[in-house]
Amino acid sequence: MKKAALVITVLLAISLPVFAQEFPDVPPDHWAYDAVQELVDAGVIQGYPDGTFGGKRAMSRYEFAEALAKAIPAIQEMIAAGMPGGVPGPAGPAGAAGPVGPPGAGAEEVAAIRKLVDEFRDELAALGVDVEALRRDVAALNERVTALEEEVARVRFTGEANLIATGEVLNTGAAFDVDSRPLAAGAAAGQENNPLANSSVFTDLQFGMKAKVSEDASLNALIAAGDYLKFALADQALADFVLWNLNMDGAVKLGPLGAAQVCVGRFPFQLTPLTLKFVDPDSYANVTKLDSGDYVLDGGTASFNLGKVALTAFAAKANPISDLISPDITGPTTDLEVSQIAGARAVIGTGLVGNLGLTYAQAATSPGRGEVFGADINTNIGSVGIAAEYAQSEPNGALNTSLGGGFDEDNTAWNAALSYQTGNLALKGGFSTIEKNFSTAGYWSRIGRAVNLTNVKGPSASLTYALSPRISLSAEGQFLEPDDNAFTVSGRTAINQGRVVSASVDKVTAWKAGIKYGLTAANSVDLGWEQVKWEPTTAGNSTEERYISIGIGHSFNPNASLKLLYQIVEYEAGGPTPYTTQATPDYRGGRAEAQFQLKY
Repeated sequence: MKKAALVITVLLAISLPVFAQEFPDVPPDHWAYDAVQELVDAGVIQGYPDGTFGGKRAMSRYEFAEALAKAIPAIQEMIAAGMPGGVPGPAGPAGAAGPVGPPGAGAEEVAAIRKLVDEFRDELAALGVDVEALRRDVAALNERVTALEEEVARVRFTGEANLIATGEVLNTGAAFDVDSRPLAAGAAAGQENNPLANSSVFTDLQFGMKAKVSEDASLNALIAAGDYLKFALADQALADFVLWNLNMDGAVKLGPLGAAQVCVGRFPFQLTPLTLKFVDPDSYANVTKLDSGDYVLDGGTASFNLGKVALTAFAAKANPISDLISPDITGPTTDLEVSQIAGARAVIGTGLVGNLGLTYAQAATSPGRGEVFGADINTNIGSVGIAAEYAQSEPNGALNTSLGGGFDEDNTAWNAALSYQTGNLALKGGFSTIEKNFSTAGYWSRIGRAVNLTNVKGPSASLTYALSPRISLSAEGQFLEPDDNAFTVSGRTAINQGRVVSASVDKVTAWKAGIKYGLTAANSVDLGWEQVKWEPTTAGNSTEERYISIGIGHSFNPNASLKLLYQIVEYEAGGPTPYTTQATPDYRGGRAEAQFQLKY
């Protein structure tokens, strides 16, 4: 480290006199000043020891050359030692290590040194420096630094740690949160409205590794540990230690198809909302592997480019971790566990700014096979964004018969939306239709406790407006009605994706509104309100559910954050009863949650 410390002062660790006359040979806007500043930022140099350097000032080429000449012995010592590094921190008491210094000399810093030497080679030669020998030495150092950085880059580690604490309140009835988890279930008498008495603490650790095993291949792994997944996925049989992903990807040649990127093993995968996307089972916590929309599959993918077409083919089976993170076909009357799935997706570049996607997938279940065909487009025309998706599910004869017949009709879904942003205002409007027999393993809607409604159609609209850099408002509305005269709207919930929604309704209206206020750069407050009204087909009161939330967030640094949340839950039963899991019609309760998260 003593030798490395000498490097810190290599280029501007000099004490030149302050000249009264300015030398125009190297003006302040010359690139050499920026190169010097890069070395200062990296901790390789520290500026003039006598404090005379206070920024850019005109210097002569001779001054620069003299500074380099004085630094050459330190540079050569660094080269001999092969020890690029930053400024060491001050020694701690009793010989303990001091704080970590700046990053020091890397490939970019060595390149800056070499460029400075090349620029002032004539002046250095006039000062008696063997420039050619120095250039060879710097080139050798550059090779060593580059090799070291490449070796470090061969293995990259990532991680995420979450400590999640929940508290539940039950005021009346048998209450459920927005994910259909019962609140304060089994609470002791008199403790139903005490969140501390009805509390739980969960841990979730995620460790990822990406190792470059060759020039063309990498090994990827993700290990999950803790008891949070049992809670989030409602699967107490799930192990505390799970191999979430383990796969190898690399480039291979496929003859006339050219080079392809192939991935084999256990891997995360999704397609589009109407074809294949995982339902987030926990609306309260932010956990990357569950929020991503990825299923976990065992099998392989191959991706390659055919001109303007990017094609991905895949084939996989459900993994043995849990069927809850493997695809299930969302049938109108039941959910069917998928054992195998295969298909392809093509993304085609359009003449506009955007892409056209085509998707096909076939899933095998115990009763039979189901297929899905999809097409989607995302593009912009000027300042207007256009997004649309269409999909059709198609059961084979065996699957259609097992479902009771008729499921090869009324089995399409589509949505389209236009978006526009001007200044601080962003607007979006759309329309969707989900026919009653549409059945896929997608994730296309969420209204209150209901996920993936079928036999619905209607418009939607949303807006966001930034009142100031710290305050923003948002609002969203969905106005749905049954797609046909059956009036029966079906759906499921996020937790374990079980079917709970089956109601005869005339209209479903959902509203959301929110305010986000950034108190400081590190602290924020969020207020949210959501209401869903299920209007009956006959005379009577509507069923209403409301969720009122307040959240506080604090960022300790880019890698550590704390989130506090409390949500009030209210449910008033009227004519339709869409949720079949509650024991009593009306309920009121609340959920408190705290999440501390570390990422690296």
